[in-house]
Amino acid sequence: MTKKRMICSISVLIFLATMLGATSAVAETYNLKIQTAVPSASIYFQLIERMGKRIEAMSAKRLTVEVLPSGAVVGAFEILDAVDQGIINGGQAWTHYWSGKHPAGLLFGAPTAGIGMGLDQLGTVSWFFDGGGEELYQEYFTEILGYKIKGIVCMPMGPDPFGWFKNPVNSMADLTKTKFRSPPGIPSESFKLIGIPAVSMPGSEIVPSAQRGVIDAAEWISPADDRNLGLSSVWKNYYLQGLHQSSDIGDVYINLDWWNSLPEDLQAIFQTATMSCIADTYNWNVSQNGRALKELVEKDGVTVRDTPDDYYPAYMDATKQIMEKYAAQDAFFKKVLTSMQEFAKVTVPYQAKANGVYYKMGQTALDTGAVGYGK
Repeated sequence: MTKKRMICSISVLIFLATMLGATSAVAETYNLKIQTAVPSASIYFQLIERMGKRIEAMSAKRLTVEVLPSGAVVGAFEILDAVDQGIINGGQAWTHYWSGKHPAGLLFGAPTAGIGMGLDQLGTVSWFFDGGGEELYQEYFTEILGYKIKGIVCMPMGPDPFGWFKNPVNSMADLTKTKFRSPPGIPSESFKLIGIPAVSMPGSEIVPSAQRGVIDAAEWISPADDRNLGLSSVWKNYYLQGLHQSSDIGDVYINLDWWNSLPEDLQAIFQTATMSCIADTYNWNVSQNGRALKELVEKDGVTVRDTPDDYYPAYMDATKQIMEKYAAQDAFFKKVLTSMQEFAKVTVPYQAKANGVYYKMGQTALDTGAVGYGK
């Protein structure tokens, strides 16, 4: 073989090897199945679907995402265990769902009444990404719970409305006479401490219980999801300003072994998509819930009322007492709470004053008739 032919043959072999390697890399794909804790009709299910489509587009379908509704594989409260055990490799819920495993879960998913210090939802998200919260959040899954879970915050969907009431309430005295469906845990404890008889039950039981007179009021998720649940069919008094879940932040869970098997670029694509889901959720909270509330008022005869003023200091004080009780009992709860408290001291004064302009601006528009239902 001549030197020229040998060089040519080697070049061909190198080219073929390069092409084979490229083909092999392109052919390597990953599939993520995310079971959510909500039905497919929920706007929050749809937000996870939209996130999945972005992931597929950015990865050229090297990473595909299948989103499943609650109960498709396991029950909603079994999602975390199923992801840890590899029954499914992805899940979506809210970290306060796992408060029964460890109470600090509530601080990450739904810090009641802004931990009693006014930390709003945007401030809580800021704490996650710029205040040390993300590291504590991951520590919660892997060190405190001992789960093979990679958690990623992606869906700040609050504030949740105070709820639906059989009769108008004008003061704490009225509230203490109201049998109220509340989330379990610290929110329920806070209600009971201020004298509101709170009970917990699944969302599917709220409307039947209301129809039987078992409860006089209930909270659920948001105007869009509350409408879908049919709450306006039993009660017509709707209070948007609540403290029990003034922040309500959804997240996704990935089996840690599966996550570590992903190439770095696909991990980055996934994390970028979750950040986009945060923006998407904020956008939809305004548009979808605004449209739903308009329909509830104009078509279903719902009256939107203001929460009594004396509820706020009573509930926030109760929340602080209960959180300090948990902090005294558990070192990790105290560690997370202290981190949030320090962040609140820095950010709440700014947020409260700066965001006050939006309330004043909106209320002025309502008072002057520039906006309002029926227009």
